[in-house]
Amino acid sequence: MESFAYLPPFGGLFKKTSPFYAESYWYCMGGITFLMFVYLTISGVLLAWLGPFWWLTSPIGKAMKGSHYWAAQAFFFFLVLHLIRVWATGAFRGRRWLNWALGSAVLLLGLGENLFGLLARGDWESQFVAMHSDDMLFTEPWFFHLFSPANFTADLVIHVAVIPVVLFALIMAHLTLVRLQGIARPL
Repeated sequence: MESFAYLPPFGGLFKKTSPFYAESYWYCMGGITFLMFVYLTISGVLLAWLGPFWWLTSPIGKAMKGSHYWAAQAFFFFLVLHLIRVWATGAFRGRRWLNWALGSAVLLLGLGENLFGLLARGDWESQFVAMHSDDMLFTEPWFFHLFSPANFTADLVIHVAVIPVVLFALIMAHLTLVRLQGIARPL
């Protein structure tokens, strides 16, 4: 069974066929995770450009903020499913250990991105989490409280500019290795 992406007129764009064992839903979890990342990037740029006043007062802004939140939840859901599939099929063995390490780094960095995103929401829950995160994670000031969860501007910059750029680089390195090594055969 061939995927629609490998049939005309799309086949010329991809120039690669998928192995028969990769034609299942389990093998598309990484792609769905990447699509969630793309949507998070687009919606995040719009939210950052229009600002906190827009996403806290406008009905469209609130809907955009809500869809951004749920896309982040879907990102983690599909990322965990992807990691489970990679582990269950043994796709991390041998020379693919670096790809496994990159995927694990994406998960851990994504958790940090999620924390800073929660802090940047600007509502009561984010203030509550900021105070408790400050007490638990940042008992000593780092760089004059620059990385304090109570510093909204720093949280927003880290969430919008710093971590997404690193995540993008890690995901691109991961995808490049998958393209170079091919899709791993299951156990």
